[in-house]
Amino acid sequence: MSADALLAIDGLGVRFGGIVAVHDVAFDVHEGELLGLLGPNGAGKTTLLRLISGVVAPTAGQIRFRGESLNRLNAAMRAQRGIALSHQIVRPFRNMTLLENVVFAAGSRITRTPWRALATLDRRSLRDEAMRCLELVGIGAQADRLPGAQPLGVLKRLEVARALATQPRLLLLDEPLAGLGHGEALRLADLIRQLNASGVTIVLIEHNLAEVMRICPRIVVLNNGRKMADGPAAEVMRDPAVIEAYLGEGAALAEH
Repeated sequence: MSADALLAIDGLGVRFGGIVAVHDVAFDVHEGELLGLLGPNGAGKTTLLRLISGVVAPTAGQIRFRGESLNRLNAAMRAQRGIALSHQIVRPFRNMTLLENVVFAAGSRITRTPWRALATLDRRSLRDEAMRCLELVGIGAQADRLPGAQPLGVLKRLEVARALATQPRLLLLDEPLAGLGHGEALRLADLIRQLNASGVTIVLIEHNLAEVMRICPRIVVLNNGRKMADGPAAEVMRDPAVIEAYLGEGAALAEH
């Protein structure tokens, strides 16, 4: 565990009944990193992000953020300290506009009852912040539209905008490119890289290996809830154990 790490995970584990979902995982994330978190289906990646964000409580190990232990803090407390989780499955409030969805998220940063943020929508600072986030992710023109009529690409960007509205120091992205066509995935991956370049530290779960290799300098790989690799992206993805975990013995990730 590095003393200067933004996020330090040490011996982290969780079990659900007799099933061990994450076991003895340890790694650091440093300020300004864009870290890819990879692994085959069922490897424990999403569970790990939920442990970091406070949605799930660990049964072993430590999570420290900016030197502070998070183990006794709930998800709301962690969000207030600067950790945001963007979910794979987008579930916006369908009866709110895109702008109202982001205002709600921004309000959660300043009040335990973010519905108050909607009740004071004319409050310029919150509305301006929400609009800035929508424009940052490229959907400002759709601000007054309802989510139900929007394509998946817009909804994925809305999910990122909602996370950004909490002004995170650490942004956890769970498969933001899932379900997108090649062009849309490319553009959203470019946006993620731009957000990182602007100062947001990011941990990214993604099955689109081509985009992960393109934008993530470092990769951590999980398999069966355990860390199996950690290092520079190209080096990790040449590891025979990683190749076998993904595609079976003798496969070549570079061909996919």
